Amino acid sequence: MWEGVRVSGEKLKPLQADDPKRIGEYRLLARLGAGGMGRVYLGRSKGGRPVAVKVIHPHLAEDPQFRRRFEQEVAAARRVGGIHTVQVVDADPGVDPPWLVTEYIAGPSLQEAVGEHGAFSEESVAGLGAGLAEGLMAIHERNVVHRDLKPGNVLLAQDGPRIIDFGIARALDATSQTTSVVGTPGFMSPEQFRGREIGSASDVFCLAAVLAFAATGRRPFGEGPIEALGYRVVNEDPDLTGVPESLRPLIAAGLAKDPGDRPGLDAILDRCSVLVQGGEPSLPRSVTTMIATRVAETEVLLPPPRGTSGRPPRVPWPGRPRSATAAGAAAVVGVLLVAFAVWAIADDGSEPAGSGAAAQVTAPRTSDAPQTPSPTSSEVASASASAAPDPVRKAFEKISAGDCLDAHRSPHDSDKWSKGKPNAVPCSRSNAYVRVTKVADDTSDCADGDGEIDGELWWSYGDEGDEIALCVSRQLRVGDCFLGTDGPDEGTVSISNGDLMTSWPCGKRPLPGSYDHILKVTALTGGDCPSARRSVDWSYRGGKLCARLV
Repeated sequence: MWEGVRVSGEKLKPLQADDPKRIGEYRLLARLGAGGMGRVYLGRSKGGRPVAVKVIHPHLAEDPQFRRRFEQEVAAARRVGGIHTVQVVDADPGVDPPWLVTEYIAGPSLQEAVGEHGAFSEESVAGLGAGLAEGLMAIHERNVVHRDLKPGNVLLAQDGPRIIDFGIARALDATSQTTSVVGTPGFMSPEQFRGREIGSASDVFCLAAVLAFAATGRRPFGEGPIEALGYRVVNEDPDLTGVPESLRPLIAAGLAKDPGDRPGLDAILDRCSVLVQGGEPSLPRSVTTMIATRVAETEVLLPPPRGTSGRPPRVPWPGRPRSATAAGAAAVVGVLLVAFAVWAIADDGSEPAGSGAAAQVTAPRTSDAPQTPSPTSSEVASASASAAPDPVRKAFEKISAGDCLDAHRSPHDSDKWSKGKPNAVPCSRSNAYVRVTKVADDTSDCADGDGEIDGELWWSYGDEGDEIALCVSRQLRVGDCFLGTDGPDEGTVSISNGDLMTSWPCGKRPLPGSYDHILKVTALTGGDCPSARRSVDWSYRGGKLCARLV
């Protein structure tokens, strides 16, 4: 759906006269791109976090069939999670015009990086392959197939690659695996060109084509009209000249004509991980500088909220010396501050006072100005005490949708969390227990699951009328342990969304509180759970949560 429109990867452009200033609760700061379906903007959440806001063209929103399709795409995108995918933060398919908000990734696309700086090294391609394989595994675990993985839909962020654009993604069911030819010529599988059944193996083919492009700087089936490309993909061998020997067998297998002959994503992940062991994946220095440039551009337009000292620095891809990133950032920040000053929007919504690179904002005191008596020390102390901010509320106010938190429900007290206040951590960390899906004024605005086990809950602070509610979603991983109780029938196990919010060392005894069981996650899948002794499973987020009793 969002062909040609990226979450990032394009240089920021100022808003035009016909652009909205706000969509929902998100303030728009700059244009990111435009496509046949709509426009994408850099926005800012209430908490000051950057987001990508995608707005459908009004004439398309008037088409009932298109609107239904957009609602389906939003639902599919919401199901997807994982370290190397871009998360949906918010959406409203029912308004005019409909819109979708995702987390913002400040980095170029793989297409742009290779186009400007050439092919990647063996180590960089292996690291890219490992990251993208993990991302696709997360997508497939939600029973979704991407169907349009290409270099333009891979963003290079400071902490790893991200898969974007689920515009033509479909659920893996009988009603959507077949149908029309969709995708991007040159990165489509043979079954896509033939209009046949499309499953997860199709994404494996696309991944192999993307890795071949990263390793050589060209498409494995060449250029030309769609008919010529389709013939080569279906009938001819790919040109893998220049692909490193260590990666060639893997990429060649991924480009097999028969879906059944292609390796699984787990095999690709394992092989690529081996190739970067002992030397973490790194990006070319020129690409690292591109990422630093995008980060600096964003920081110029997105000053930290009032009362904060700024955001913590993001971590570069492992293996890239900090000095390289720092040097790249230092080289561009000074120029960017001048270039963006003429149109960057001030934090309070006002326009900049002048168009120069710097402006004097403090008026000198004149002798005619009335003098105010200085307050006494006791008055200062009294004022400071009355104005002292609530540190817990301040911590809640810093949290935005899309943040991950290092807290879980207390195993000893179901009404409390393991920490006194929320703290955002990178979502890739093992202690990123929950992801914030929404910041609301009342817990009633958070999903309650309607009796379903979906790992959705909330963490709130304050009284009615002055409440901050963080709607959260549990980030379960294979190997994690949580707690459960005896079920209503003998030999059964019962869990609630509150139980899923717990975290407990798998081998630790005795059990806390009123809990009876430790459960270890064995799979999150759309298929059957692994067969094992003492195994249990529940319907979970359109698939199954598989666990075993420890």
